Amino acid sequence: MSDVPLVIDLCDVGRHDLPRVGGKAANLGEMIGAGLPVPPGFCVTTAAFDRFVAGACARDPALARDLARLDALAPGDLDGARILGERLRSALTSIDVPEDIRSALVDALARHGVERPYAVRSSATAEDQPDASFAGQQDTYLNVRGEAALVDRVRACWASLYTDRAILYRRKAGYESASARLAVVVQAQRAPDVAGILFTADPITGDRRVCSIDASYGLGEALVSGLVNADLYRVRKDTGALIEARLGDKARAIWARPEGGTEIKDVSQDMRERRALDDAALAQLRALAERVEAHQGCPQDIEWCLEGGVLYLLQTRPITSLYPIPGPRPDDGVTRVYASFGHIQVMTAPIRPFARSVFSTIIPIGKPSIDAPSQLLKEAGGRIYMDATPALLRFPLSRVLPVFLTNMDPAIGLRLAVVRDRPEFQAGRRRGAAASKTAIFGLFRVIMVGALRRLFTHDVARARADFNGAVDDLYRRYADALASVEPGAARLRIGQHEIARIFIEALMPIFPPIVAAGLISWKLVGRLVRGRVDPDRVQDLTRGFEGNATTEMDLELGDLADLARMVPALARSLEADEPRVAIARARQNPDAARFIAAWDAFLSRYGHRCPGEIDVTTPRWHEDPSSLVKSLVGMLHDDRPGEHRRRQEAARKAADEAAALIVKEAGRGLLGVVRRPLARALIRRVRTYLALREHGKYLMTRLFYLLREAALEAGDIAARRGLLRAPEDVWMLELDELIALLEGAGPRDAAALVDARRQLLARQASLTPPPVITSDGEVPPLPHPDEPLPDGVLGGLGASAGTVEGVARVVLDPNREVLRAGEILVAPFTDPGWTPLFIHAAGLVMEVGGLMTHGSVVAREYGIPAVVGVTGATAAIATGQRIRVDGSRGRVTILSEETDKEEAA
Repeated sequence: MSDVPLVIDLCDVGRHDLPRVGGKAANLGEMIGAGLPVPPGFCVTTAAFDRFVAGACARDPALARDLARLDALAPGDLDGARILGERLRSALTSIDVPEDIRSALVDALARHGVERPYAVRSSATAEDQPDASFAGQQDTYLNVRGEAALVDRVRACWASLYTDRAILYRRKAGYESASARLAVVVQAQRAPDVAGILFTADPITGDRRVCSIDASYGLGEALVSGLVNADLYRVRKDTGALIEARLGDKARAIWARPEGGTEIKDVSQDMRERRALDDAALAQLRALAERVEAHQGCPQDIEWCLEGGVLYLLQTRPITSLYPIPGPRPDDGVTRVYASFGHIQVMTAPIRPFARSVFSTIIPIGKPSIDAPSQLLKEAGGRIYMDATPALLRFPLSRVLPVFLTNMDPAIGLRLAVVRDRPEFQAGRRRGAAASKTAIFGLFRVIMVGALRRLFTHDVARARADFNGAVDDLYRRYADALASVEPGAARLRIGQHEIARIFIEALMPIFPPIVAAGLISWKLVGRLVRGRVDPDRVQDLTRGFEGNATTEMDLELGDLADLARMVPALARSLEADEPRVAIARARQNPDAARFIAAWDAFLSRYGHRCPGEIDVTTPRWHEDPSSLVKSLVGMLHDDRPGEHRRRQEAARKAADEAAALIVKEAGRGLLGVVRRPLARALIRRVRTYLALREHGKYLMTRLFYLLREAALEAGDIAARRGLLRAPEDVWMLELDELIALLEGAGPRDAAALVDARRQLLARQASLTPPPVITSDGEVPPLPHPDEPLPDGVLGGLGASAGTVEGVARVVLDPNREVLRAGEILVAPFTDPGWTPLFIHAAGLVMEVGGLMTHGSVVAREYGIPAVVGVTGATAAIATGQRIRVDGSRGRVTILSEETDKEEAA
């Protein structure tokens, strides 16, 4: 770094200078180069910071040791960050600035004007980047005058790299402290009449067509620090139309003092009551938004000020809170609307590239050929989004799809309906946006024709046997196809082709029609006895199904727990030892022979499953049984052997009683002679078809397990050839990329590509995916605002009737956390790999989902109250709190703010 100057003018730097001037200065230099109105100034570079810190450490070895301790802090260690940060700041601010740095500062000040005031702002190398803004983490000083004050404030900025908030932000974001370095921007201080913040995209809705402006009087520090309630303006960038002008009280303002520093003054009443920005000022800001965003290539968070009607740009940084737009966007000029595949499948974590490419292969619409990826699937933030635009532009799919998805997740279906009903969206029909409509209608026709046949002509009694046979036949077909070729590219290629054929040509004509027929029958039963039978009793028809692939698995796991409980040494080992160690010890214990035989039989049937199983890259229970063992441990605390079987039988009995009541009530009145047999027929279809709902996913996970083995074989081949570092690296490549790599035509440096994608995936894991997003970046609002709820009450969708009170257990990872018998499970989402936790759960609260998502279906089967679609539940509820779950009204009430420490342990 010896060739890096200690001080450099802002006009001489740009985005490529970030390592030596930090994000803030690099962006300002870039804006000056683009001809934008940035006040002049200079930057004290990271070379000066490095020299200052190195000299300080040489003088004080304790300081060097404290710096080395930073990365050992846990991301949530508030006390540790406070103590260590205070020591570091105290040490650094007590050391004199080296003479060569002081001299360079004085020279720069002389060039720019000693008498003028300056704003002195920290500019860290990690800040103002697309994935982490670090905004406000280091210090800023305004209206700094004179050499001595400037030197002092530069040193204070350096020390602010070690504020508590900055340390914890870096730890949480995964940045090493050694890589965090600080430059300081010294910029001519304006004396603004009005200042504020300009977002070139709406930070609330995400809409890239709208800019949002906060404005207040005086220096912008009043707004940034939260001192003042500012005006809010929302403006359409394309037309300049003022969408909203919400006046704040603007009661106080910060002004520069002639002698240096700032002061807070009250604002006169007439100024408070009028707009801080007139139409001409809004037009200037809109033009600035367009120029800055166009130059930077992404939405920006801009600090600005107006002095005597002249607009100045003070800072700009990417808006890191916006969710990425699914892409690439078609160039037809039509607004597209995308639904989250993860929300529909109730798994909102990011999915690795291999798994995303597999899904794109098996989706039956938007494919030019059977092996080609679906053009209707897009990636955003590591998640999969489906382009719903063609379906929403053609009747009857435009009505059917939102209703269907509302049953899966109301957050999706209701938002799609909002976009569908907008005139500007419907205008897309005239511009040909309904591409792929033939394929979509073809799939819709297959499903509906099949559903009608299941309703009226098929032999209901044979449905289960026929479907079970089809599932087994399709699995054997896929296994035989893979076994017919050599491992590597050939096996992957046939695996890709055959799994697409099975899903598109075999499974789709069978599975969706059966589920659709079951849902239609269930809805018709409800309509048939509406006003005669409590809706909760109609819901009871979906309890205690016979032959459900997932609940049968859960019951067998409950049997395993009963066997384990009979062997005290085994039970202790399962609870105390690492899962694989516990199972290995059980194999050496003669008393555990019955358990091991049952365990092996269980894995032979269900070892292809796991939490997050729709992601083919996730280790299966055969490979990592941790979540199974954790589920067993939770069950061991229930001293009622066979309770899970009795519970299932009680659910089946409740369903039989509900069916008898419905048939009885349907038979009343003049039309009873018609209604009674119709009710019986519909109930038979509900009980038969909806019991098969899990079979499609069961087959999918069996096929995924075989494809996973083929991919890992290919990864082993690639690793032995030196193309990849480890077999598991295949998950960071798309399926076609992996095949090409093995055939000698893949990425030139696959290992580097894997590393880059792994780092990107880690950043994407911190994003919160919206259920619906448009190609303008907007997250559409729900059609009506939620009713205001009392404090401590969370709203959602009642998915399984009943009310229960108990201790909450927040589970984010079933591989690591134990749900004890009688606790209420609070989870971000669940899938079949989670359902062993349901066996002894008292209730369920889930952040995503609808009536027909997996967790809701299983909760109804087990008869446990469930509320789903509870936004932020895992943050609002803490393990050990007592809560009430009302599955009939869709409400979760936190009964105690204090957690039960014994229960939480």
